[in-house]
Amino acid sequence: MRWRGVVVVGAIALGGCRPLPAALRHSPYTVINGDPRVKEVPPEPTQAEWNDARAHFVALQREVPVRPYVERVRVAVLDPRSGKVVQARGAVAVHPGQAARMVLLGPGGTTALDLWITPDRWRVSIPAAHIERRGGRDLGDALGLPVGFVRWWFLAPIAGELLYTQSTAADERTLWFKNDGGVIELRANAERLLAIRRAEDGRVDGVEWLSPSPAPRPRRQARYIDAAIGVRVDVLIEDVSPDEPDPAAFLDPDEKGTPL
Repeated sequence: MRWRGVVVVGAIALGGCRPLPAALRHSPYTVINGDPRVKEVPPEPTQAEWNDARAHFVALQREVPVRPYVERVRVAVLDPRSGKVVQARGAVAVHPGQAARMVLLGPGGTTALDLWITPDRWRVSIPAAHIERRGGRDLGDALGLPVGFVRWWFLAPIAGELLYTQSTAADERTLWFKNDGGVIELRANAERLLAIRRAEDGRVDGVEWLSPSPAPRPRRQARYIDAAIGVRVDVLIEDVSPDEPDPAAFLDPDEKGTPL
């Protein structure tokens, strides 16, 4: 339901809104130069292309963190109805492959959004709107929030089995790999990673990561797009803590845990 993303945007509005540039209002797919719902049949790679792609895929996987970490982030969410953007600051604690917790703060340091997720469970709380939702692997009650993005990109962004490869430009390679619940098309070049995920349930979403490495670093940026409802989320990493978070930070928030 398209209104869900709008409800969420309003609930986490923490300050001034700015209109989205007109060029980006026409389509939520501007960032990937086309509609990601259009499927393409990849060609069969040569053995040399396959060997190079496999080495590249393994190298990317090795750059994904394996130890728990905390990012301080700035988040901007597009209202797909009005074209306005609202912004928030907060933190994301990540235990790769296991759990993630995102907390965004409102005026006076109050909690505007609390999102907890594991591979099999999730919980969303928006205290100002008196909203709380829970779910499992299904995201049907996620209120238009980027639950799928957090589960995918923070827990296991490049995990899976490599299926195909194609050199799409002189400096760009496209990798297709099977991830839990879908197939991901990953375009990689010297400046960015662009991932389009087609889930088994028909959902399509995408992430543009403005770095050739998936490792989280200060000043790196990501843009997430949900094709179903047009929600767009921009994330800027402001800082990455050198210290691991307390393991209790990854507990179910309704159980005894530790704030970020």
